[in-house]
This record gives sequence, C-alpha cells and structure tokens, in this order.
Amino acid sequence: MSLVSLLQKQVETRAETICHHRNQNMPTALGGKADFESIVNGVIFFNQHYLLDSSHCDYTSAIAKVCWDDEQQAWLLFMIDEQYDDDWQPYPYLSQSQDLTAIMREIDKDPKNLFW
Repeated sequence: MSLVSLLQKQVETRAETICHHRNQNMPTALGGKADFESIVNGVIFFNQHYLLDSSHCDYTSAIAKVCWDDEQQAWLLFMIDEQYDDDWQPYPYLSQSQDLTAIMREIDKDPKNLFW
C-alpha cells in the first residue's frame, strides 16, 4: 500500500468517526446530519439539512475540505466561502498542519462556529 493510500485511509477513518459522533449527539431537526465524501488525497465534509417534519434530506451544504499537499508535506484545511458557495478558502485559524489530529479536532470541536 502506498503512502498516499495510507494517508487517504487515515483521513477517511477520522472523518467517519467525526460524522458518527456528531450524528449521535445532535438531533437531526436541530443541526442536520454530518457526512463526508472522499476526494483525491482528502475528504469534504457536508452538513445535510432536514425540514422539521421530514426524515429526508432537503439539501446538503459543503462545509470543510481536508486534503494532503505533497509539496508542503502538510494537511490543508479549507472552509467554504460564504459569498461564493463553490469557492474554498483557507481556514484562517489553522490552514495547515503536519498533524492530521489537530486539523480534525478543529472540525469536530468547531471552536469558532464556522463549520457546523
């Protein structure tokens, strides 16, 4: 297994843990559901929004992107630009780290209330 495959598996496993934890502790009607999608060298986190009386997702919002940068040898963290939904901007409080745990903790805890 290549280094890239190991890093991808690591980020996916941690993303799954974060989503499971958030979904277990948050009623769907209040905060939606957390989900993620694998991308090349990383993941994108989503928040699935539900209507109050529905068990089906009304719409989904991308909220964070984590990806490995080979050149910088670091994990990069991006947040969605509020003005331009398709644009990603570096997360201003921790835009990169060699420590994936630090990046994932920032998404999970969301200390600045910018993700969830």
